[in-house]
Formats: sequence, structure tokens, C-alpha cells
Amino acid sequence: MVAVNNSAFSFRVPEKVKTQAFDVIAQYGLTPSQVMNMFLNEIAHTKTIPVNLDYHQPNARTLRAIEEIESGQGQTITLSDDENLVDVLNRLCK
Repeated sequence: MVAVNNSAFSFRVPEKVKTQAFDVIAQYGLTPSQVMNMFLNEIAHTKTIPVNLDYHQPNARTLRAIEEIESGQGQTITLSDDENLVDVLNRLCK
């Protein structure tokens, strides 16, 4: 028989989130411990975090820039083959 070394950990989560999540977990017939083991095993196996991390809220400056581009007021930059985009942007921002 192979011995398994288990480890315990704890973390803080808002009570409302915990309650809602535990209800969903129970609907699947699983325990929170089983789900956390599944989650951590997936991270260890794939070397990625299996949740969507693509969401973000643009700040005010970014929103203004988006509005500027969408209204046709943005500046177009054309680079020659020997120009570096970062260098050109740094020069424009001075």
C-alpha cells in the first residue's frame, strides 16, 4: 500500500461567496475538500489556473483612449521596418 502525505490549508473567503459556492458544490454531490483537490490537481497537472482571467475593468484613461479611437480622433502610427514600436511610443509620449 502506498502512503499518501496529505496537507491541510485554510483561506479566507467572504461568507456569501462561501455559502453560494458550497451550495453549488453540494448540487454536484461533492464536498468542498473534493473540489479543492480537483482544482489544485488541475493546476499542478496543466501548469495553468483553470479559470477565466481575461476579465478586467479599464481605468478612466483607457476608456478615454478607446472613445477617442472609436470616434476617429485617434492617431495612426506607421512604422518603417527599422523602427521599434516602443521607441516610437516613448518619443510620442514625451
